[in-house]
Amino acid sequence: MEQNELEQNSMGDFSTENNSIEPNTESKSLENNETEETSKNFTSRIFDLQSENKASIDVVGSIPSDNIKNEIQNIDNEDNYIDYSSLTKLELIQKFKQILSEKKITYLRNEIENIKVNFYKKNKAENEELRKKFIEKGGDLEKYIQEPDKVEEEFKQLYKDYRERRNELTKTIEEQKIANYKIKQEIIASIKELINKPELLQHTIEDFHNLQDKWRTTGIVPQNEMKTLYDSYHFTVQEFYNWLKLNKEAREIDFRRNLDSKIELCEKVESLIIEKDIRKAFGELQILHERWREIGPVSTDKKDEIWQRLHEATTQIHKNHQEYYLKKKEEFEGNLNAKTILCEKAEEISSKVYNRYKEWENGTNDFIELQQVWKTIGMVPRSENTKIFKRFKDASDSFFAAKKEFYKLIMEEENNNLQIKTDICLKAESLKDSNDWKKTTNEFIQLQKEWRRIGPVSRKFSDKIWNRFRVACNEFFENKNKHFSTIDGLLDENLKKKEQLIENINNYTYTENCEEDLNNLKQFQKEWVEIGLVPENKRSIIQEKYKKTINNAFNSLKVDDKKKENIKFKMHIENIMQQQDSHDKLYFERETLTKRLNQIETELKTLENNIGFFSKSKKSESLLKDFTLKIEDSKKESSIIKEHIKYLDNIIKN
Repeated sequence: MEQNELEQNSMGDFSTENNSIEPNTESKSLENNETEETSKNFTSRIFDLQSENKASIDVVGSIPSDNIKNEIQNIDNEDNYIDYSSLTKLELIQKFKQILSEKKITYLRNEIENIKVNFYKKNKAENEELRKKFIEKGGDLEKYIQEPDKVEEEFKQLYKDYRERRNELTKTIEEQKIANYKIKQEIIASIKELINKPELLQHTIEDFHNLQDKWRTTGIVPQNEMKTLYDSYHFTVQEFYNWLKLNKEAREIDFRRNLDSKIELCEKVESLIIEKDIRKAFGELQILHERWREIGPVSTDKKDEIWQRLHEATTQIHKNHQEYYLKKKEEFEGNLNAKTILCEKAEEISSKVYNRYKEWENGTNDFIELQQVWKTIGMVPRSENTKIFKRFKDASDSFFAAKKEFYKLIMEEENNNLQIKTDICLKAESLKDSNDWKKTTNEFIQLQKEWRRIGPVSRKFSDKIWNRFRVACNEFFENKNKHFSTIDGLLDENLKKKEQLIENINNYTYTENCEEDLNNLKQFQKEWVEIGLVPENKRSIIQEKYKKTINNAFNSLKVDDKKKENIKFKMHIENIMQQQDSHDKLYFERETLTKRLNQIETELKTLENNIGFFSKSKKSESLLKDFTLKIEDSKKESSIIKEHIKYLDNIIKN
């Protein structure tokens, strides 16, 4: 009896590859904001804005040449490459739904259009095949009416929903740009007002810096307003600095503040030199360059030194970036050579004359093997992609067209059915050792459906061909059942181990040696992680029970609060790492810590300013004491959070 089920991938169906790649982000420009102070005549000018704003992209590092950029524009999405041409129409719809639910709408355009192109290629091919069959049956082409396709209607609706969502997003973004434009206009007006304010100069400078920070954190504005807006902003800033030029003390304060900001920015740029993700480092470099432009001038004696530091780090990052893409170019050339060899082998197989069934079977096996190898080879240069794939596809189409003609001319229906079933057996045998359980199960189900649609074969071969197919199917499903039965048993065993570990923690007897108790509790944590997963329906219950038990255990330790906080935090992070989407949750945890650290440092700065004010008053002794305690507490919390962030960064990088 024919049983167990899978999907036939027609041996001759080898569709065009998709190599749609989003273009690389163009390098942003960088301007040098260093001043050219004339010390002998300080009151005449503080700095010359026009000389500061000279373009310095050639100084800080070279951008890849046009030739190199043309070669590397293929690369940005190679890690996410999907050959949609190998999917059916229904599979394309499922993939469409999946990426709509899993990815942000802003990153979908190329992928959706890729799916759309492949869907309508297959739809067109199906319609042409139906029209061809209609004519072969004696139908009049002028009377042919295409039947409605529910699958196509579903795809159209999906695509319509996607377009509506994208249009809505575009509308929202444009509204936000207008709002940002109004905010930046208000900032310019506020800077103008500072010049006429009666407050202390120090407060005026602080307000000016706050307005600069607000300008930087405000998002993009409409493109047609950008140049005018930025010209107005830079002109107003110039006017403010002209107003400051008679105040040497304010100038020195501002120079020191700008120097601190540029040193911090240099440190960030230098950290990008060792960033493993070259494209990420290059993108962040452009943002830091833009930030450099917005920082004000520094004193003349520090100008060249700080600029040279930025220049050296930037040059190294550009060098890393260019070497990365040159390496990718070499890799693409290597892939092209490999695919050229496959084309030569395919053409050799296709050019042979086959007169026997076994010869066709061997040739088919050879071609299937070539197709599988082809799919494992990566991208080639864009200029060669269509050409090399067409060459391989032409050889494949020629071979399978000749094979089809052979069976059509010299075989009767039963022999044709026998060969078709032999092809299915070859497919099944190539899949039987696969451990991609879900995908391969679906393929076996489709192969079994295809088997049932095929007519009978000669009695001489009927039992033999059926047994061959059944053995391949059974071997796969037996391996699958054995695999999942082993996993289920292992999960149950892990659950028992974790329950016993919780009991051991509850029964733990504390010693007088706090360090020994701490090491023992850490060992419990390590054992918990090493045990592994438990059945999904028990996972949250056992995790909550463990969390409560280990928290109680650590609270019983006689250790200082800082150490206890670090222990609890590490335990919290280890729990996150056992969850789904742990990587995203770790980033969210770091973002939360960073926001809290910024808040504490802002409060700390305010407290330190206030304590200086009250220290001058003899009647504020109690307030002074209270402020001192708050400062100490804030510094302790800041220190703990920094350690937590450092710990998180090490985990995220690894």
